[in-house]
This record gives sequence, structure tokens and C-alpha cells, in this order.
Amino acid sequence: MKQEWQRWREYQKRNNFFKVSPKKTTFILLLASFIIFVAAGSPFLDTSNLTQKLSYTIEENNIRLIFDEGNIKIEGEALPPLKDKEGDKFVSSLGKDIQVVYTIDPLLQDKMTELFAKYKVPYGVFVAISPKTGRVLAMVEHSEGSLSSKHLALRATYPAASIFKLITAAAALEKGKVDTDTVINYSGGLYTLTPRNWVDNPKRDKNKITLADAMGKSCNVAFAKVALKWLNANDLLGYAEQFGFNKSLDFEFPVDISHANVDKTQASIARTAAGFGDVTLSPLHGVMLASAIANNGRMIAPRIIEKVIYNGNEIYSFTAKELDECITPDTAYKLKYMMLKTVENGTSRHAFYTRRGDAYLKDIIVGGKTGSLDGDDPPGDYSWFVGMAPLYDPEIAVAVLVINKPKWQIKAPFVAREGLLAYFNGDRLKMASVN
Repeated sequence: MKQEWQRWREYQKRNNFFKVSPKKTTFILLLASFIIFVAAGSPFLDTSNLTQKLSYTIEENNIRLIFDEGNIKIEGEALPPLKDKEGDKFVSSLGKDIQVVYTIDPLLQDKMTELFAKYKVPYGVFVAISPKTGRVLAMVEHSEGSLSSKHLALRATYPAASIFKLITAAAALEKGKVDTDTVINYSGGLYTLTPRNWVDNPKRDKNKITLADAMGKSCNVAFAKVALKWLNANDLLGYAEQFGFNKSLDFEFPVDISHANVDKTQASIARTAAGFGDVTLSPLHGVMLASAIANNGRMIAPRIIEKVIYNGNEIYSFTAKELDECITPDTAYKLKYMMLKTVENGTSRHAFYTRRGDAYLKDIIVGGKTGSLDGDDPPGDYSWFVGMAPLYDPEIAVAVLVINKPKWQIKAPFVAREGLLAYFNGDRLKMASVN
């Protein structure tokens, strides 16, 4: 950081940045204009402030750009318009002096945009990031209605559903109460969840399932029983917050806070642990959960801007930023194994394997977790998938949310599969062209 700061100061001195001059004003306004993300075509008025620490804020009405020693924050109402390309990157050319280069993979972004349009899903979101760096590889939002539902990828009005089972399992594994092969006895079906079957009863509990298989098949009663027997409300809430719930997420654009509330009642603990609690999740946060597990338990801040170039000089460059360790590497490894069960013989098997048992993604092991629940903001049938590939050395983590009407064509696991196919096929094509 010190070297970067020194280079900045030298560059600024050469270009007289700290003199009050038309050049300084022009630079500020030009750099501000890359808020074309949030106010395309709108001129910026009123305030700009440049300090000796190279931090400035430019705002108009309720739109604000904050640039502070290499960090960019944008508060506005739209995602970047990803249209122009230079080489293998999307860019925005702003006037003749400024270029913004994005981390987005154009092939993946375009493929998933086309997929949602083809199947005309009422609402669809696909987000992909690099678990090791935090680079956003795709952020696709689709709506068949009006685009009044803004920031679909950054909203947290969606129920987390069974994605929360990852938090329940992480808490129980971290506390040393269970392992992947721990057997849970239960009564009723996999998805039945009532006070009658979440309370242990040896006379009724004749069915058995391991914790790993319970994750793969998304067995509600098993996770309710794990929480009631070995965890409490504070455990569930504490581990949820370690994974970023009830906190602001570090991203260039403001992201809704994913809320998790757990009462100390038996019903609240059981229902929350199984994915029916008062818990919301944004797709960006969903991909961060998968990425943290993929990255051996450590979460990396997502970033969508690769660099900003002014007058041929790079004034901002992406730097990976590590956040807190959510869980230990050992727990992350066990969760990956449990997520493998989802794909191999669980709730998303049909999306990743043909009827003959052949994998769509040959030689690439995928891990994931599904979730499904009705929601009302927007109303519909919510289908989730979060996951990563290749499972034990992940290059990509994904989160998919599809909101359907009663009649539907595709759900989240199918979209995830198509996204992974597009990414790995595209990656192989790029490698072939280089070689």
C-alpha cells in the first residue's frame, strides 16, 4: 500500500493535481462520470471534494461516488451497463480520458444473459466469483416484467430457505458435536417438519440418515434435530453472523443486509436450522457463502472493478481483500463433501447427471446446496443453488436464484449447471487459443 501511495503522489505531483486549476476540475468531473453505472447520461452537479489523502466524494441528488486511496464505493440505482469490450474484458470509455475495466468474464456474462432470456423466467439472478480473489466473474439479472425491481443481485428480500442448512451444519461441525457420518434417527418423510417429528421419540424414530446425506437430500427434520440436540439460538445466530448475516457486505455497490433472527423457542430453533426461519439472503451474499467454503473457510471481499485508467495511467487497480475466517479449513472440507452429496445423489442430481448417470461436466466435480420456498417480495416460487467447482480446488463459486410462477421451465440447479459449462468450456477455449 505504501508503494502504491508513493507512486500516486509522484503521479499527482507530475500532473499538478493539487493545484486549483481547470485541469483538476476536469479530472474530477471526468472520473465522476463513470457513475454512468448509476446515472447514465446525467451530468454531475454541486459538490466535489479532493483532499491530500486522495479521497473525494462527488454527489448529485442521492447519487454518490466515494474514492479513497484505492477503494471505490458507489451509491446509486443501477448496475454497470456491460456492453463494450476490449480484449477479454468489459470496459466503459468515458470521454477521451477515462476507462473503467471490469472483472466480468464477457463470455460467461453473455451466455447467462441469453439463457434467462431464452427461458423467460419471471426473475432470475446468476452471480459468479473467483473464491481465491473475489473477482466477480458474472452478475446477471433478468426480469420479464418491468425493471422496477432494481438490483436483483443485491437485494436481500428473498428467503434463504435451505441454504441456511449450511450454517446449521457449520455450527454443529465447529462445535465438535457431529461429523459427516453422524446418524440422525427420525420419523416421517424427508421434508416433514412438525413438533411431533422434530422431538426425539425412539418409538417413532425408525428412519436413519447421516448428516452428509441429510445435506444432500435437504432433510428438514434432520437439521431441526441437530440444532435442538446440540445447538441453541445463540449458536445459530453467531455462526450466521460469522458468515456475514446482519452485517454490511464489503462491495463497490451497496448490498442489502441479509437478516437472520432466531428466537430461543424450540420452534424457532428447529425451523431456522432447517431453512424455514426468519432469514433473508441476497444472491451476492449467497455466492460469498459458497466462496468462503470453497476458500477453506475464509471469505474474500467481492470486487467488480478491475482497474480505472485516466489519461493512459492506471489510477486504480484491483487488490484482493481477505475478510474474516468464517470456519476452520477442516469444517470447510467437510461441508464440501456434504455439498458433493447434493450433486451426486441429492436434490440437484438430475441437473448435473443424465438419466444414464453421465455427468454433464465431465472430469469436474461440483458441490452445491439447493433451496426452495415460496416468497412474496417479489411473489413466486423461489429456487436457489449455491456451489463451487472443481470441488476440492475451486476456481469458481456461483449463486443462482430463479423465481417462478406455478408453471415453470427451469430452476436454479439447471442454471448453475449451464453457467459452469459456459465457464469451463470458455476457459478451455481461451487456453486453446493461447496455446
